[in-house]
Amino acid sequence: MRKVISVAKAGRYQPGYRHIIMIKPASTGDNKKGDRLMKKKLRGTVVLLTTAALAASTLAGCGGSGKSDDTKSADKKPTASAEDTNWEGAKKAADLSGKVTYMHSGDDYEREMYANVFKNYQAYAPNVEVEQMYVPSDYSTKLQTLAAAGNLPDLFWTGEAGVKSYYEAGMLADMNDILEEYPQLTEDIIDGVLEFGNIDGKQVAFPKDWTSYVMYLNLDLFKEAGVDVPTNDWTVEDYEDIAAKLTQKNGDRVDVYGTAINNYRADWINWMGNYDAEWFKDGKSNLSDAKSLEGLSVMYDLVQDGSAPSPGTVSSTGDSEDRLFVIGKVAMYPSGRWVVPSFRTECDFEWTAVEMPKGTTRTCPFICSMVCIADSSKNKDIAANLLSYQMSDEGLATVMEQGLSLPVYKDLMSNDTYVSTPPDADAFINSAAYLGNKSQIEASLTGQWSEYSSIISAGLSDAFEGKTTIEEAVKTIDEQANTTVFK
Repeated sequence: MRKVISVAKAGRYQPGYRHIIMIKPASTGDNKKGDRLMKKKLRGTVVLLTTAALAASTLAGCGGSGKSDDTKSADKKPTASAEDTNWEGAKKAADLSGKVTYMHSGDDYEREMYANVFKNYQAYAPNVEVEQMYVPSDYSTKLQTLAAAGNLPDLFWTGEAGVKSYYEAGMLADMNDILEEYPQLTEDIIDGVLEFGNIDGKQVAFPKDWTSYVMYLNLDLFKEAGVDVPTNDWTVEDYEDIAAKLTQKNGDRVDVYGTAINNYRADWINWMGNYDAEWFKDGKSNLSDAKSLEGLSVMYDLVQDGSAPSPGTVSSTGDSEDRLFVIGKVAMYPSGRWVVPSFRTECDFEWTAVEMPKGTTRTCPFICSMVCIADSSKNKDIAANLLSYQMSDEGLATVMEQGLSLPVYKDLMSNDTYVSTPPDADAFINSAAYLGNKSQIEASLTGQWSEYSSIISAGLSDAFEGKTTIEEAVKTIDEQANTTVFK
């Protein structure tokens, strides 16, 4: 059993700060099941471990009494003990030695964020070297080039829709044994998230984080228009009515749009899912189904009545939909968690988020990055241990500090270290209960998602730009997809 001695927490988690927790272990004998249960109970209480060695190093740098002592301290590699943490892989980490390469994409702050994860991991694994391979652009091309050369990194990312094709190319290691060795990886995990990385009964990719799809609200524009702010139980009819009321027109010119649409998979997956549509069925595209059409018509009608700009209109402004929200030209914006860091720094108005409006039901698109271990890796033991640390409470505290994504564990979703505000966390917490749907899983695991998604986006764009009706567009999409992709 573990006993929490002290926690120092200075408000909301901020980049560059380290929150300290000290845990004193008590004897549990050989009861491994009991240990795991206790560790599970402690999940969400550990913010981020700072070891005595790391603290001492910081103190020496700030107020050391001698130059030579400071130099020696800086040269020392900080270490952490298994007794200081509830991470189940700490003891094994101390005995590992070797090198692994970890390849990932993202913005520059993600590079820094993961550099901190690797540094903190190496405090537990002082004989392990982690080479960070940061690829800011053309990530997929780089990954495919490395695969063709037989030089894959030990660990790398892929979107949920890329898993099948990489698996069929022989790039992905079977993780089933890893999940047995590190049971904390799957304890209390959100329902359904593992399915996107499971092929033929093998877990070949692990969801490192995810985002729900929510509606961001400019509260200043609501106040200005005298419109009540919606709550999480609002409906599609409420949404359409509010969007019209928030739209500000000056003759033929629209100064402020009530909302926006994204011709992006999460948007149309959300709208079709909100009407319980089987938009991919029996291995075929099924967007012309009545329920699919009902959901897509929500997006189409908003553009046609002027409550939302078309993709072409957005492009003509030189901005994107999220930028139009930031500058106050869009009052309601549907998107994922990835916009939160920029909204926190750039929005000069009060804002929040609510759940996407309900149709006949609710479905939240599952959008995530998966971590894979290369089948060719010569250091799978180290790679598995590093993955386990990344997904531990400590690792996730570092990853979640920017508000960029969400943890895949239910209990961490209600912990403000991992799901910080603004915006209000309830929309994100609630959406985890209706995450993903059968059509999204089946379409993602075809290995042909990229081609299919491109056909859908092109077809819907034609409708949004007024080149065709939404009814004609979905028929064309189904015909093209089912004759060229899903033959």
